[in-house]
Amino acid sequence: MPCVPVSSHTEERIALEKPVKKSRWHQELSAVEYGPPCIQFMDFHKYDKFSSENMKRQSEDCLYLNVFSPYDHEDESKTFPIIVWIHGGSFLAGSADTGIDMETIARNIIFKGITFVTINYRLGPLGFLNVRVGDRLEGNYGIWDQVMALQWIQSNIKQFGGDPNRVTIMGESAGGAATSLLALSPKTEGLAQQAIIMSGSATAGWAIHRHGTPAWSLENLISYLRCEKMINGEFTWEVIGDEYTAEEVLQKRCNYQTELVPCLTVDQSQQEQLECLRKGLNFSSPLFRKALAIELGVSKMVVDGDLIPTSGVDLARNYARIPILTGVARKEWAHKKPQFYNLHRKATLTAEESAESVFRIIESSFHDTSAIKLSNSTLHLVANASFVRYIDDPSNTFETSRVVSALQKMEADIEFVAPCQREIDAYIQNNVTVFAYSFDYIPESPIFEEEKKTFDLFGRDPVTVVRKDQTLKDRKMEAFHGLDHAFIFTRGYSSNFEIRPFTKRDENMAKILTNMVTNFAKTGDPSTKRFAWPPFKGNVTTEHVSIDLPPKVIQGELHWPNPKFWNVEADLITQHVGGDGDANVDPDADLSNEERLSAYRRAWWALWLLVAILAIVIWGIVIYAVVSKGTSPRNKPYDNIVITR
Repeated sequence: MPCVPVSSHTEERIALEKPVKKSRWHQELSAVEYGPPCIQFMDFHKYDKFSSENMKRQSEDCLYLNVFSPYDHEDESKTFPIIVWIHGGSFLAGSADTGIDMETIARNIIFKGITFVTINYRLGPLGFLNVRVGDRLEGNYGIWDQVMALQWIQSNIKQFGGDPNRVTIMGESAGGAATSLLALSPKTEGLAQQAIIMSGSATAGWAIHRHGTPAWSLENLISYLRCEKMINGEFTWEVIGDEYTAEEVLQKRCNYQTELVPCLTVDQSQQEQLECLRKGLNFSSPLFRKALAIELGVSKMVVDGDLIPTSGVDLARNYARIPILTGVARKEWAHKKPQFYNLHRKATLTAEESAESVFRIIESSFHDTSAIKLSNSTLHLVANASFVRYIDDPSNTFETSRVVSALQKMEADIEFVAPCQREIDAYIQNNVTVFAYSFDYIPESPIFEEEKKTFDLFGRDPVTVVRKDQTLKDRKMEAFHGLDHAFIFTRGYSSNFEIRPFTKRDENMAKILTNMVTNFAKTGDPSTKRFAWPPFKGNVTTEHVSIDLPPKVIQGELHWPNPKFWNVEADLITQHVGGDGDANVDPDADLSNEERLSAYRRAWWALWLLVAILAIVIWGIVIYAVVSKGTSPRNKPYDNIVITR
């Protein structure tokens, strides 16, 4: 039963505020088609195999959920455990039907006795714009949409065959971070009994804003709407140049807007600005929406003291309460191309070029995880340590392919693996059940990625062509971000890539994975008939599961030891060096990256030499003590003792 309205947009526009409960209707409601998706701020799903047509119906009137439930003819009152799916998409894109093949869902989930619910939530500034009120922030409207959907389920799902006392929330990527948050928020207590968190965590730096002014703040958005700040045209054109002609771009107003917001004037109060945007904010131009998203980046949740009381690992430490099944892919960013790092023009790099690439990731992805603004010297120190761990090589050669692979691994560890392990550790400290996994399965078939190009043929109207190109064809294949989605919700398709052909071996992987998911939803244990999945118990039994053919139990933490580097070593660096009040002051500003790296290498090897010397000294002391004890007169046997019985 698709398309059940949860909140009202048609009766009253609710832009930039919490959702309003839909008023009761008294006539029959036709709920046989998906409702319109929320306004998209990136076109990740423009060519989605299953939702591309519906994507053309984007609307602010979008807060709908969809219910698909099994039916027991022998017992019509029977209710089934529920999985609530929360889509990903950087909180900028996606909808309840993206990457969802209903034939596959029926076979993998519904026919196994699960009520399946998918939901829409507002995106970009419509869902995640934040406003400072005194010393706190307000926002998170898209997450409040999800909370209202869970409240609707508690009130109404029995009528559709679902059991409101057995709700499992489930999400991937940004949807995983949202699921992670919903499992922790004080406002959702009792709304869900367990969670499946795939490649996302509320403890990640990209999920909840931690320091400084948020990019998607009211103040910042207005500065772009008024054209006081200008979108980086050169960088934006590199991204959208294949989709829009120069003539289309020239027809737009400043910052690619179709029209300026007429009610925005100078010297308005914050409340007046909000009221203006609620009435007159115009996001009808896809070009403006995408350019703004490229400029401002991923939408983030904010600490509002209500739905989200705190951030980082403290959120999980203070509020972990329901069992979770959580994990990551073997190498989340394995499908990122060299172009993403701007390293596609050279076959070989210098050490300094490689170090600069590392620093850019530390400056953005790692810095986002910090609760305070860090100084450049601190960031350089972390970057140098990261360079030595991930990229440095005794041969001092830096082939682009090797450097890109290392950057992919490093970025994935910062954004997914370390946050996931942080969250696991916090749950274990609270004695809450955790099942942890690494999705490691590699298809034998090629994976094809959709690529769109626009051609201007001899002055005629431009033609957009969608081309499928084999991804990772020149590199070792590793399980990447979103690949697991293709074995649960479709037969090998997820967001713009497709496994072709989908083989019998792939079908076996899909069967195992979906059995694990549905078993967890039913019983709280993802074990199958042929595989026992042990819970992660920290120091007692530190084990996680490698989801592969066959699945295996792996001793230790996820992708050890890399999470330890980010959660312990890098964290110690920032705590002891930290911010100095001016992140632009760098005492080593006169040193080149090569000089910094050389100094760091010397310090690194000196540290290990010191550790080795200490180990030898301690070992020598132990041996001497043992030998001395063995030769001591006190330890010689007496030959003048007579034992009588």
